[in-house]
Amino acid sequence: MTQTETETVPEQDRPGRTRWGVFTAILAVPTLVVAGLIALLVAWLFTDDSVDTGVRKVSCAEAFAYGGAKPPTGARDLTCVLEAAQDPRYEARFRLRRDEVSAWVAAGYPDEPGLRTVQCGGDGVDACMNQGPVAGQSSSVQLEVTYDGPKWSEVRFVAFTL
Repeated sequence: MTQTETETVPEQDRPGRTRWGVFTAILAVPTLVVAGLIALLVAWLFTDDSVDTGVRKVSCAEAFAYGGAKPPTGARDLTCVLEAAQDPRYEARFRLRRDEVSAWVAAGYPDEPGLRTVQCGGDGVDACMNQGPVAGQSSSVQLEVTYDGPKWSEVRFVAFTL
């Protein structure tokens, strides 16, 4: 067997050709993903995503007048809102002395039998009243009374259109 000499060909060097291009390409993808996530976070933080629920505060005189009543004297924590949808719906919440609730209902709705303690829909409701169309109005009234201790009651007054 004869041995042949092999020629060694020197490898040609290309100046400036390194593996940094591959390394940069590999790092560019996660960097772009992180930059995109940061841009989405900033956009999410500065966009207005509030929703108008249509609920706004109104004067309590307006709310009670819609239901054919007057605001009770001596009421505490009285808040009144209007849910403006197709038909208005007024809601008032307040605290009133327990012994004054029946007198206020009787004065505001003399033709009604007053508060009842049976067949009240909500959980924990101790007394209620549902009245059909109020005189001169096309609105109905719902009252829910929850006793808050021996002296106070929480009252929810809702007046709405049928």
